[in-house]
Amino acid sequence: MEIAGPHQQVERLDRADINGLRMVMCRICNTFAHAHTDDDAVRDLGNTNCSPDCENCKRLRHSYDGAPAVPTGGSCNDELHVCPNDGNRWWQTNSHFHLWKQVTHDREWEVLNRPRERCSEESGFGLGW
Repeated sequence: MEIAGPHQQVERLDRADINGLRMVMCRICNTFAHAHTDDDAVRDLGNTNCSPDCENCKRLRHSYDGAPAVPTGGSCNDELHVCPNDGNRWWQTNSHFHLWKQVTHDREWEVLNRPRERCSEESGFGLGW
């Protein structure tokens, strides 16, 4: 086991995820980080807080359509959420099944927070090509 920022028990998993990315996880708070290399995943994990007792993050981590999580101060239909308890960042990747993913990479969070371009003929979207 190694340390990544506030995470004191980090394990490098022996397998890649479905997208071929390397995975590491904190054995204390169960946060996963995914990246092209193990070292990048460990660095990204260090960008999050280790909060094993945060009820808000637990609800988001275990959310599904049968028990959709309502983030503290938000709605079960929110796309993005920053936990007011520990600052961890969350993205609802599937609003139908209420599946949330903790965002560990700063660039990913930046992209998720960009304003969405409206579908219109001027933007080239919705033209059927």
